[in-house]
Amino acid sequence: MAKFQDKVVVVTGGASGIGASVAEAFQREGATVAVLDIRLPEASARSSAVRYHECDVASETSVEECFDTVLSDLGSVDVLVHCAARVGVSAPFHEVTAEAWNSYIDVNLTGSFLVSRAAASRMVANDTAGRIILIGSVNSFASERNAAPYASSKGGVRLLTRSAAIDLARYGITVNMIAPGPIVTPPLEEKFATPELTRIFDRVMPGGKPGRPGDIASTALFLASPEAAFINGADIVVDGGMLAQILN
Repeated sequence: MAKFQDKVVVVTGGASGIGASVAEAFQREGATVAVLDIRLPEASARSSAVRYHECDVASETSVEECFDTVLSDLGSVDVLVHCAARVGVSAPFHEVTAEAWNSYIDVNLTGSFLVSRAAASRMVANDTAGRIILIGSVNSFASERNAAPYASSKGGVRLLTRSAAIDLARYGITVNMIAPGPIVTPPLEEKFATPELTRIFDRVMPGGKPGRPGDIASTALFLASPEAAFINGADIVVDGGMLAQILN
């Protein structure tokens, strides 16, 4: 029997990149998967076994309506993997605009709160011992240049994870964060293969190369599994050892 047979798994940002890999991994393990994304794939690119819902994670109304639909259609929410995010650098700190700052906070931090709250409230109401998994970043621990809004939003996700974890533990719900390092997704394949980035990865990555979306998906499968039932409020760094290394 597949490990997640009869489980309903909601994956935000599941139409592409890391989210798509996570959705595929849970589907292979027998889960019924609902993908929430602001941009859904073309009909020809969709899996017939996945439910797709257009959702803006920064909008409370959009999030609540999508979770109502999932619950009505599928009967429960057992696992949430929140992958949707705005990524990328913005500007040097003294040039960051309020508009840029708000856009990262709205999507990455407020979005994480809205989606996690929507999942948790339905888990509690249905007496579901669920799993909430948020995708943070190595930037939840350390920043890079010109990335103050992104790093701040992901740092907030780290403490949001811990806050939710301690409040929801009494209901049998665990909340954990996966912090990816550089991950090669299809849109980044060409960019990550340039000589400049290849040299950078060789220097900053102990293994000399970035990770793949499957590295994050397999970690999400573990955190959602019965074997991880006592892991709560944790940060799982999946970066090939990048944060462990002191550059010299």
